[in-house]
Amino acid sequence: MLTIRRPSSEQDFNQLYELINFFAAKFEMLPKTLDELYHSAQAFRVMVIDDKVVGSAHLDLFTPTLAEVKSLAVDAKHQGQGIGRLLVEDCEKEAKDLGIKNIFALTYKEKFFEKIGYKQVSMDALPEKVYKECVKCRYYNNCNEIAVLKIL
Repeated sequence: MLTIRRPSSEQDFNQLYELINFFAAKFEMLPKTLDELYHSAQAFRVMVIDDKVVGSAHLDLFTPTLAEVKSLAVDAKHQGQGIGRLLVEDCEKEAKDLGIKNIFALTYKEKFFEKIGYKQVSMDALPEKVYKECVKCRYYNNCNEIAVLKIL
């Protein structure tokens, strides 16, 4: 049975850590420490199948009208089953409930986001992201991520 919920146990956080850092090791997303995961637990959601974390997403609020979907990851064995879409939709629902009008992601998988209604935009369209986080990132001057945005 598929369940989306907040990570709530040491096992959840360890599995979330392994999932995210598997993709980070392939340079497909930024790595996270366990401390960072615990610190942002309320913003994370995980997809769980039989007590195993198989997907994750994190909603980060930037302004009263702008949020980002971060740390979207789906275990390779479970890709293509709609888990990523469900996680993004859960982030979008929370954003709408908070009155957020625009949601974005930085991704290497822009085709996935385009299928669910996101449009490519220039990083110049997201100064809140650039000035809050990108300037501190080790890949700042060599970032190949694609910015996508959806109006809710």
